Amino acid sequence: MYNPDAKQPIALFLSAPFCPCVCPYCMQATLEAGDPRVRRAYIEALGREIESAAGGFDDCTVAAVWVGGGIAGHMFDEELGNLLRSLPRMFDMAADAEITCTVHPGMVSVETLNACRRGRVTRLAVEYETASPSEWATLGRFLDPSAMDTTSMVLGTAARAMLSLEFSLAVGIAGQTTASLRRSIDKAIAYGAAHITLQSVSPQSPACASSSDEERAQLLGFATAYLTARGFDQYLPLLFAQPGARCRYRELEAGGSDVLGFGLGARTSFAGVRATNTTDLDTYLPYADVPDVCVAEITRPTAVC
Repeated sequence: MYNPDAKQPIALFLSAPFCPCVCPYCMQATLEAGDPRVRRAYIEALGREIESAAGGFDDCTVAAVWVGGGIAGHMFDEELGNLLRSLPRMFDMAADAEITCTVHPGMVSVETLNACRRGRVTRLAVEYETASPSEWATLGRFLDPSAMDTTSMVLGTAARAMLSLEFSLAVGIAGQTTASLRRSIDKAIAYGAAHITLQSVSPQSPACASSSDEERAQLLGFATAYLTARGFDQYLPLLFAQPGARCRYRELEAGGSDVLGFGLGARTSFAGVRATNTTDLDTYLPYADVPDVCVAEITRPTAVC
């Protein structure tokens, strides 16, 4: 039944753009981890930006939050937990709001899990990409796929009961085969993945130099059939989930719901207007002290009749 008093569901994207190493294939506005003082200053600026904007969305309910753009978990453990915990003070949050935090194999600590508990995080999006050390090296990633063994031990049984796990897997890496892709899928499932996202490596990426369009299409077709046979439902292009494990943020985004983006390079789409935040850290950081400074560029305004 239609409820005229129901608030509009929206999603939030919080950009956490710092990484220990910027992967050459990454399309995000990612920054090297650098000085922890800079990361703390960034979180402060992010909090100010969110708080200054929140008052304009009293008629909306936040149904899902995505924290990504870099390695959110571990880069901002304590600060991020505190920021997420403050969201209900700034926004009307759905009682069952989904909150996803991106993490990297080998970079999930007890502190990360404590921050997730404080921030009511419900999902971890693990940027796994591949179980093959040679493919991992081709992607130019740091650490090694085996680092996920450590992360799996840190998660343990208790964290798995609290957090749903999403694994991303790269498809189209130079030298990748159906056999190596199958091993990567099997490994992700063995680690507890309830959701798997396939990421087609850009043909322009050095990591895809020797992979043709036909080879990538064949790999994607194989992965789709294999995941389906393992009980995963493809609910959106390249997105596969076990029953009850679909990503609400991605469903809202794909369905055209409004998304408010905060932080470096974050994109907002609301009421037909799209805006993109600056990707320049020196421009963004002063926002912590001057909250009326505009850090976004309107990219596609829509006239209101």
